This record gives sequence, structure tokens and C-alpha cells, in this order.
Amino acid sequence: MRIHFLGIGGSGASAAGAIAESQGFEVTGCDKDIDNEFTTSFKPGQLFEGHDPKHLENTDILAITPAITSLDPSNPELKEAKKKGIPVLTWQEFAGEYLAKDKFVIAVCGTHGKTTTTAMIAKILEDADLDPTVLLGAINPKWKTNYRLGKSKYFIVEADEFNDNYLHHFPEISVVTNIEMDHPEYFKDINAYLDSYEKFLSQTKQTIVANLADTNVAEAVKDVMKQSKVSAFDFNKIETNLDLKIPGSHNILNAKAAFQVGLLLGINPEVITKSLNNYTGVGRRFEYLGDFNKAKVYSDFGHHPTEIKKTMIAAREKFPKNKIYLFYQPHMFSRTKALFDDFVNVFKNLPVDGTVILDIYPSREKDIGLVSSEKLVKAINKKYVYYAKILKRQEFEQYAKPGDILFFMGAGDIDKIARELVKT
Repeated sequence: MRIHFLGIGGSGASAAGAIAESQGFEVTGCDKDIDNEFTTSFKPGQLFEGHDPKHLENTDILAITPAITSLDPSNPELKEAKKKGIPVLTWQEFAGEYLAKDKFVIAVCGTHGKTTTTAMIAKILEDADLDPTVLLGAINPKWKTNYRLGKSKYFIVEADEFNDNYLHHFPEISVVTNIEMDHPEYFKDINAYLDSYEKFLSQTKQTIVANLADTNVAEAVKDVMKQSKVSAFDFNKIETNLDLKIPGSHNILNAKAAFQVGLLLGINPEVITKSLNNYTGVGRRFEYLGDFNKAKVYSDFGHHPTEIKKTMIAAREKFPKNKIYLFYQPHMFSRTKALFDDFVNVFKNLPVDGTVILDIYPSREKDIGLVSSEKLVKAINKKYVYYAKILKRQEFEQYAKPGDILFFMGAGDIDKIARELVKT
């Protein structure tokens, strides 16, 4: 079958495309930007820049990124597929229906920590010679890709709640790290958010591994257990002897979740411990990029108030005596508006020496004047918290002193600024 991925430049669609090709599908794809870190494994001529109905020649399935239907409903390829009667699936639907078919699926969900926990579980199974296939939302330095091609029955997937994307998976094991309101552009409120998680967890076939110290998680799991015969394990109760290379109390919890999955699969605890202690992280998760003027530059994908708080506390623990400067790019107008007060409270109390907040990255939204970074900085109203529309290279000179820490955070394109900075 020939599968065409519309939006293959994304972290998830690109991984799904690569895994599909390994399973025997003929894969093509297109995007506005086809030359990025997620598309390096595809062959010349396999990907097309831009969108054109001609891309659908001999196509059996069109797999799209969910944002296409809301942001670009008149997309010429989408219209052509409907005209020709070509089945249109989100890439998540395709992954659940085809890539995970007949596999032992381990799905990791949660508002925070999905990527890290997924990568930790993948490493444990790798180190135990269980040879998993993995669909990850970030680049793994060891693989140099956001996926792993395995030959065993195990299929590990980072399960995203936005758009109810994870409802296309029916995992043997579900892992839920935490639940905190997010994606207000899709979910009406926390009750709608919880309902979605409950529905996903109810699709678990065998076992739920959960953070039952989290009130929302406990509520969701309790409701699922009333209707299902699945078992549930609280990974907080795991006794470990871990000495992680990555900082932060949140990562200890991620590791405990992964540890519990390893135990459920019958892996030797010593193998699990050694594997987790040697875990060094994935792309854009407290990622050290290099130096600029002898200051260390880090990039992180965090974009929710809780993620900002936890990550910067971890940064301060790792660098107790260094000056830390945070450059943050808010992600989406709806999230910034809905969580405005949370952002204000977090930025007022961050353990850093200075914060610069850039303009909001729109992602799949349009600016209709709901909120702005200038309004956010004004509400924070604290010395050393600034607004900047654009930061030029020479402006970083004032922050970049030897020994300083420059932290670039956000789910938008702020990562590009950080990487350009260390190219000298």
C-alpha cells in the first residue's frame, strides 16, 4: 500500500512514516519544510515541499496531521483525496490501526513527562534485548532519530491527548505520568480533559501504571477500575536505588514509571536500574547544545507553567552557584490565555537571575488579540522579567558571561535561536 503523509515534517508523523516504511508500506510525504531533524532518514525524492494534488498519484491512504483539518481545510491534497475517495486518516489513526496491529503496545500518556518516560522504557527494553519498535516525539541521541525499528512484538508509543489522538491505541500496558489541564484550544475544561483520559485508560487491555499520588490521575484510574478488570500499579511505591544522570524530582518519577513497566515485563531489576542510571536524555529535554562566549546553552521543550517551574528548579539544583537566564517563548494564544494566572505565579517565583519572554508562537492558531507576551510581562511585574520581540545575536552578549547558563524554553521555534547561537 502507498501511504502519503501530509505534514511529514512533524515529530510524530515523520516517525510514523519511517516505521510504516520498515513494515513494507510505500511511503511519501510533504510539508512546508521538509528539511529538518525529523526527516533525515527519508531518501531523496521521497518527500515533496509544499502541497500539490499530484502528490497523491497512486496513493492508497492519505495520513494527515490533525491540525490540517482546522488550520487548512481547503488544502489541495486534502480536497483531492476526498474527491478521489482516498481514505483520509490522521497519522495517529494510521499508527493505531496499522503500525500497532498485532503488537504488544505500551502507551505512555500524561500532561508532562511523556517523551522522557517513553524513552526510558525504550532503553530498558533495548538493554534487556527485547528489541522494541518505538514511536517517540523527540530525537533520541543514540538512534539519531525519533523512532526505533525493532523486530519483536513490543511497540512503545508516546500517546498524545490533544485531539483525543491517543484513542486510536488499545495498549496492553498504559502508563499515565500525571494529569493537569492543558490544550484549552481543544478541551473545554478539566472535566472534559479528565473524561478523555478515562476513555483512553479504559481501552487498556492488561495493566495501568499510574502516578496515584496525583489527584487527577487517581480519580481517572478509580473510575476506570469500576468498569474494567485491568490491574493498576502505583509507581510511587516502587523502591529503587537510582542515581540518574538527568536532574529533577520529576525525572525520578518518570524513572519509577519506567521501572514498573520493566518489572511487569519480567526484566531483571538490576538490568532496569543500570539502564535508567545510564539514561542521558533526548532532544529538547534539558538538552545541552554547546557554549556561547563560555556560557552553557540549553534547550527545552517545556511550555506549560508546571514544566517551566519543574525544569528551572532542576536547573538551579544542577547549577546552584551559576547565573541562570531563561529565554521563554509561550506556545499558542489559547494556552497562554487559559493558564495566564499560572504563568504569572510561576514567573514571579522562578529561581533564575533573569527571564526574557518572547512573542507567542501561534502554532495552529491565529492571533485574534486574546493575549500577548507584553501583557504577560506587565502582569508579572517583576524586576529582571523582560519582554523582547526579537533577540539579535549581539544582544546575548550581555547575558553570556563565562560560567553562565542560558536556557531556551518553549515548544515553538525558539530552539532554532539556541542552536544558531552555539554554531560559532
